[in-house]
Amino acid sequence: MSSPDTQVTEYLDPVSPNRDKKLHVPAVGALQGKRIGFLTNGWSSFNAMGARIEQVFSEKHGIKSMQTYSIPTSCAPPEGVLEQVAAECDAAIVGMAN
Repeated sequence: MSSPDTQVTEYLDPVSPNRDKKLHVPAVGALQGKRIGFLTNGWSSFNAMGARIEQVFSEKHGIKSMQTYSIPTSCAPPEGVLEQVAAECDAAIVGMAN
């Protein structure tokens, strides 16, 4: 039994516990005509990057559209958001700019 003065350190493992299933995600390939999802946690630097990415992807790669999805800054996206992105987009850019 531990005393009140005992500190406990908890380590979190970011690796998925599901080691049996292999995830195969095909390459996006050419961007021409693709619908791109941009998931942002609201940081202004990442939003600025998104605007620039959309410009370049439109002008140089001919994407059909780029849809922005807002996600919280400090927790998982709300239920259904990732499924919505998968249904509406051919590829997604996900990042954190903090």
